[in-house]
Amino acid sequence: MNIKISACAFALAAGLATSGHAQNFVEYGQTEGWTVFTNTEDKTCVADRRDGDLVVQMGALRSEEVGYIGVFTKETPEGLEQGSDLIVTFDNGNNYTANEEDMLGNEQGYSGAFIEANNPAFIADMANAKSMKVVDTDRVFELDLTGSKAAMTMAFECAIAANS
Repeated sequence: MNIKISACAFALAAGLATSGHAQNFVEYGQTEGWTVFTNTEDKTCVADRRDGDLVVQMGALRSEEVGYIGVFTKETPEGLEQGSDLIVTFDNGNNYTANEEDMLGNEQGYSGAFIEANNPAFIADMANAKSMKVVDTDRVFELDLTGSKAAMTMAFECAIAANS
């Protein structure tokens, strides 16, 4: 299955790789290892999970009915190729392909990639899976998704609160 990608998430994700340190982001709450932030400027929310220098983020774009997930690290960004195809496999065996958007070296030194998703099955897998494997041309990431359903719920509540 293919996952929708659009360029507008790039600007959002580029500012979020260190959302806890960004000026427009205020912590909304924490749940099951995830921290949810409100972007006070555009009234969107993002769930953020960190493991050392690895940052996993997921959220929704306000102007579109689409979500995104990004993985960012401070490792040397070798192997990132703009527009590479990713293969995403959840622990339930479901597979998806997507075209990634890359971010190379923001001001805090994070690089990585993100995809947008408008596929309800992918979003359900994100919420219910315990892990996922992401494969690009040169690397494999194993991501712990424990608590992602609670984080998605809190991010949804955050978005409602930010826009009320």
